[in-house]
Formats: sequence, C-alpha cells, structure tokens
Amino acid sequence: MADTKKEHYVPQCYLRHFASTEERINVFDKEKMEVRTNQDILNVAMKNRFYDLNLFDMYKKAVSAEQEKIKKELGELLGTDNIEAALNDIDSQQYIEKKFFSEGVESIYSFMLENIIKKSSNGNQWIIQNCYALSKSEKELFSLFVAIQIIRTKSFRDTIGATFEKFIETMTYKSQMNEEDALPKEAFKVSVDKEYVKLQHNGIILDPEMALEFAKVLVKHIWVIYVNKTNTPFYTSDDPVVNIPHKHDTFLSYGGLNSEGIEILFPISSNLLLGMYHAETYNDIFTDRKYMAVNDHKWVEYFNSAQVVHSQRCIFSISNNFDLAEEICRENPDIQIFKPRVEVL
Repeated sequence: MADTKKEHYVPQCYLRHFASTEERINVFDKEKMEVRTNQDILNVAMKNRFYDLNLFDMYKKAVSAEQEKIKKELGELLGTDNIEAALNDIDSQQYIEKKFFSEGVESIYSFMLENIIKKSSNGNQWIIQNCYALSKSEKELFSLFVAIQIIRTKSFRDTIGATFEKFIETMTYKSQMNEEDALPKEAFKVSVDKEYVKLQHNGIILDPEMALEFAKVLVKHIWVIYVNKTNTPFYTSDDPVVNIPHKHDTFLSYGGLNSEGIEILFPISSNLLLGMYHAETYNDIFTDRKYMAVNDHKWVEYFNSAQVVHSQRCIFSISNNFDLAEEICRENPDIQIFKPRVEVL
C-alpha cells in the first residue's frame, strides 16, 4: 500500500457530511481568526505522520537498561514479548492509519453515518414523530465509533502529554517543598518527549478495552437525534464530541462522560446532531433514540457555540458564514489557543 503522509484525527468520511461540495469544506481557524473557504477535505483535521511510529528506532532506544520502560510499553502496544518478530510482521510506522482506521474502522463507520442520515429522510415530519432514529443494536455499535472519535483526536493526545507533564512537575515540587530552600511550583517546567506521548496515545487507540469502556458509558445515556429545520447549518470541529456539564461544584468535576447532568453533543451532518444525556437526570425530558425537530435558531446557536468553544483550532461548516464563531472568539480570546484542561493537586 502506498505511503500515507496526511493522517486524519477526524475522518474524511465524517467531514464529507459537512462539505460544501463533495470534497470541499469551509473552515474557520480560531487561532488565526481566519475563514478559509472551499478547502480540500484531505487537508483539514489532519497532521502529517500523526499516528506514525518508527518502532524500530524506539526499540533501539529501549535497548539500554535505563530505557527499559519504553521497551515494556512497546511490547504492550504490540501485544508480545518477541518485539523483533512483531516488528517484522507489520508495516509498523503506519499500522494505525493504514490498517486500523482505513481498512477497519472507517469503512463500517462511513456505512453507519450514511444509514443514520438516510433514516432521517431529510427531516420528514412523519419520520420525526413516529420513528426511532436507531435500533438498539445500532446504538450499541455507533457508541463505539463515538468513543473512538473521542480517543483519536489531537486534543486527546495533547491532554495525555499535559497530564504527564503536570504530574511530573507536581511530584518534583512536592519532593522538595518542605526543604528550607524549596523552589516554588512555577519553577518546575517539564516537557515530555513527543514520540513517547505518541506511543502512549497509539497504545490507547489500539487497546479495545479503552474504547469499549467509553462506549459502555455512552450507550447507557438517552440518545436524541436533533433534526435541524432552520436555514443555519450545524458546525462541527477538529474535536467534535463535546461534554457540557450542567451540574457544578467547587471541588468536584461533573464534566466526565458518566457525570450526573452531563450532556454530550456530536454533530452527524449539517442538519443532524446526536445528543447524549445522563439517563437518571434527563429521563423525564427525553425518550431514547427518538428524533427532535430544531426550529429555533437559538438552539442551533447553542449547539454551534459548543463546537467553537470545545474545538482545538478549527470549526467546519457547509456554509462560509462563521459570524457566530468569530463573535465568540472575540468575546472570549482565551479559547483561541487550545489549552488541555489538566489539574494535578
């Protein structure tokens, strides 16, 4: 198979449902505050060699005793103690992009997206009132794809790296905080090796247990498919699965996938959006797997605002009108640069 340089953390089969033409999409870059129209889908929500790992080089690095941990992590990723044999059996550098995503996950994912969109019959009113958006088995399977989308993004990887850095900084600070000449916490700045973070991220992607655990949480929620009946399309972004907490506490976070009161939003196309709601909190409000028509622009603005705030850098739309995104960024300039939300106490 040909070498794949551009590797997507939001798949092209998904982005096409927000395209202005078959392979073109409009982009708002909130870091540059710039609208770029009719961009090739091949060139968005991607990074060159994003998933590539030179496992041979990592194995060589791991030969020395002080790097035994890297060797162990590499063995766990490949699922074997015989690392050299495993490296010879796979196209190691591009295994995730070529085999796991392109030949595995995304073909089924694309089919499911098409099927969900087709079932909605372009927002047919009778369908909305009388039909389920998904069967129970479709919900179970699609929850896995939503889970994989959460895990595969650049934001998720950056958060892994930031977590390592914060943990090491905090532990180093605490180890000397009682000494007479102790340095302040701000004096400890750590930068984790990017290839090591990539290894950890790839290991999570290839670990079925992680995605399955996320999916088990998501499938317990009440699912609502919103059908956009306005002339303002739904946005999506380079980090499209958004957690919105509706319960707040000074000491506890309620922003997790299974938190009380959580609302999780995932746009499916420019006129369909999946909302996932904590069942115990929203049981009296929503019916699982049913459609809900969106006739009010304020609801579309609410959903689109979530994409702007949560995105790492880019928002995508079938339309070239990004007035809402620009307004939000002007009023909240701190969201223009992505900062992983990590706190180690």
